[in-house]
Amino acid sequence: MQEDSHNVGPVCNRTSQDQSHDRPQSVGLQTRPTEDAPFRGLDRKSPIAAYSRHMPHWRQDGVFYFVTFRLADSIPRTVLEEWAEQDRVWLAARGITEALPEPERQARYAALPETERRAFERDLAHRLFVELDRCHGSCLLRQAAVAGLVSQAIRFHHGTRIDCGDYVVMPNHVHWLLRPHPGEALESILHSVKRFSASQINRHVERSGTLWQRESYDHIVRDEPEFERIRSYIEQNPKKANLKSGEYVYYRAET
Repeated sequence: MQEDSHNVGPVCNRTSQDQSHDRPQSVGLQTRPTEDAPFRGLDRKSPIAAYSRHMPHWRQDGVFYFVTFRLADSIPRTVLEEWAEQDRVWLAARGITEALPEPERQARYAALPETERRAFERDLAHRLFVELDRCHGSCLLRQAAVAGLVSQAIRFHHGTRIDCGDYVVMPNHVHWLLRPHPGEALESILHSVKRFSASQINRHVERSGTLWQRESYDHIVRDEPEFERIRSYIEQNPKKANLKSGEYVYYRAET
């Protein structure tokens, strides 16, 4: 299975029809802090790794991530080109030009005031989520059987490589809360989920080639209030996008 070269527990046994609900569905997954695994938000005093492709990515051990990955045809090319130009102008105005070596670009970005970086990153996320909810492209995930394959892939590593939290499978994208176990890289987990689900989906719908956009959006959950806000966003996303029952899969992990 090839992915787009563009830069960034137990398998559920329910039928695909059982997996789409208007109300939260408890699936026996633990996402609340426990004595063994207390909640950890972003700790600015601990080591943070950072890199960027088309979006910035921050990494820290022991934290929850809010992840969004999407189908390769979910954003029109004209929109992507417009975003790229907006970002180029914003960064250049702060001395971060395309002519700089990548390490220097990343260093200059990291040196920007935190409030400025956070506002920029919020804008990136907002425009992405708004455009995704317009349901561009093939929207293969609207099919219950296809969404079920994605749901199974998301939950496969629960308890072994990750703590799997709430998620929603929308027609052309997925929102997911998860916490990688120690030593597990988020990139590796996402690659595994996307590669396996793409193989299964391509076989099911008799297609070939790229399914998922390679780069995913990810955000370190900063604190418990933000954790709860993200859970609410995931739950409300189908309603916000005017989806009907059966056009999405939503799971709320047990608390």
